[in-house]
Amino acid sequence: MNILLGIPLDTQLAEYIAKKNSENGMVMYERKVGDKLIIGMAPTSIEEKFYALPELLLLADQIVLSTRNIDKLFGEVLIACTLLDKRIILTKDSDVSQMMKGIALPNSVMAEKEELIELITSHMPQVDLAAPVKVAIDRCFNVKGIGTVALGIVTKGTLKTHDTLLNDTGKKITVRSIQSQDVDVHEAHPGTRVGLALKGIESDEADKGDIFSITQIKRAKKVTLDFKASAFAGEKMEKGKQYWLTSGFSYVRVTVESIEGSVLKVDLEKPIQLEKGDRVLIARQNAPRIFAAGTVSGTE
Repeated sequence: MNILLGIPLDTQLAEYIAKKNSENGMVMYERKVGDKLIIGMAPTSIEEKFYALPELLLLADQIVLSTRNIDKLFGEVLIACTLLDKRIILTKDSDVSQMMKGIALPNSVMAEKEELIELITSHMPQVDLAAPVKVAIDRCFNVKGIGTVALGIVTKGTLKTHDTLLNDTGKKITVRSIQSQDVDVHEAHPGTRVGLALKGIESDEADKGDIFSITQIKRAKKVTLDFKASAFAGEKMEKGKQYWLTSGFSYVRVTVESIEGSVLKVDLEKPIQLEKGDRVLIARQNAPRIFAAGTVSGTE
C-alpha cells in the first residue's frame, strides 16, 4: 500500500521522513515501512516553481506541515489546506494553538517529530483498485534501447503491464513495463510513483500534465466548477478576472467567464485534460495565492 505525502515547507523534515529519490519541479522521497510505502513530495522552490505547491497539495493523501518557521508562507499553505478535505499533520516545533482557533481544519492533528511515521502509516487512503486506470504524467522522454519512457503517478485504479491506455486524442499506448522504486513490478496501485516503458507513442507526443487512462479523457477549453473560496482571501471573483488553475500536473491560466453563487465557469488559456469529478485549486498573484478549490462539474 502507498501513501502520497505532501511536505511543502521543510526539506529537513522531508529528509527525516524519507530518503530523497528524484528531483524535477518536485523533490520525491521514499520510505518503506513494513508493507507500506511512503512517497513524500516537496517543492524544489515555491517562489521559483510555485506550480509544484498546488500540485502536491492536490495529489497528496496527507499533508505534513512543519511549524519550525511561522512566517507568511506558512500562513499561505495553512489557508490552502483549509480548502482540502485531507488529513493535515502539524509538527510541534512551535506553539500554533492560538492561530489554529480561527482555522477550520477538522482533520488536523499535532505531533512530535518522533511520532510522525507511526501517524502517517496509521492513516491509509481509501482506494478503489477496480476503478478505471488514470496515470498523471510528470515527464516523458526517450531512452536509448528502451524507447519512450514516462514518469508519473497512478491516481486511480490498478495499472498492469501490457495494459492499453489512451491519451487525449484516443491514441492507444501499450504499457511494456512498469518500474517502482527502480524495481520492475507487474502492477501499480493508486499513489504509486511509476516509470513506464511505452509502445505506440513517441516522447514528443506527451508532456507534463497529460493523463493516460483506460477511457479517453479529452482536453477541455472551458470548465464549469462547483467551487469554494477561502474566507481569508477576500477575493471578489468577477467576469474577466484571470487566475491560475491546477489539476494533477497541469497548471494553466484561466479567465472567469461567469460566476453564479458557487458555480464558476472559466476559459482555459491552454486546453488540458479534465473530466467530471476532478479536483482543482485556483491561485492568484497576491497572498494567499491559493485561495479557492473546486470540483469539475462540466467541460467543453
